[in-house]
Amino acid sequence: MNKQDETHGRELWNSFLTGDNEAFGLLYTMYVNQLYDYGLHFTSDSERVKDCVQDLFVKLYATRKRLPAVENVRVYLYHSLKNILFNTLKKDADYDRIDALDPIFHVELSAESQLIETEQLTEQLYERKKRIARMMRNLTPRQQEALYYRFAEELSYEEICRLMQMNYQSVRNLIHRTILKIRNTATDES
Repeated sequence: MNKQDETHGRELWNSFLTGDNEAFGLLYTMYVNQLYDYGLHFTSDSERVKDCVQDLFVKLYATRKRLPAVENVRVYLYHSLKNILFNTLKKDADYDRIDALDPIFHVELSAESQLIETEQLTEQLYERKKRIARMMRNLTPRQQEALYYRFAEELSYEEICRLMQMNYQSVRNLIHRTILKIRNTATDES
């Protein structure tokens, strides 16, 4: 999402807070698919994700007079959806711990995935994909989550701090150490 979209999202949010129902509908349209995709990183139960996204928008509408003005609407919605999903999962006892996410965050190289799916498998691409998957499995769920936010969602460090409830330096260190770990693993395998 680019800066123009973020600005538009913030304008819609502020209009929604003042009672503009059309702005609420536009917010829903703007973010519903992103929220659904985001929710699928925490559980493969697509119906649960759909329900939680709907619950999020119902709660937003019901509490609109008490909602804060926010700088980044997408991060606010992601954080809210994550809380709703985790509360639902905990309530249903699907997970004992939040760290036990299934499927665990993963980052794919989509261009390579598309090549692998659309062309015949070449040995070089097949081996490369296996190597990347091995490297990703060596990462902790927290490391995978941080990489996902930084490189797949292209969030800033400040936004990642809010989502992961970590301080700025800890997030930078986590991402830096994760990249070093991936580089070292790649070097060791070469």
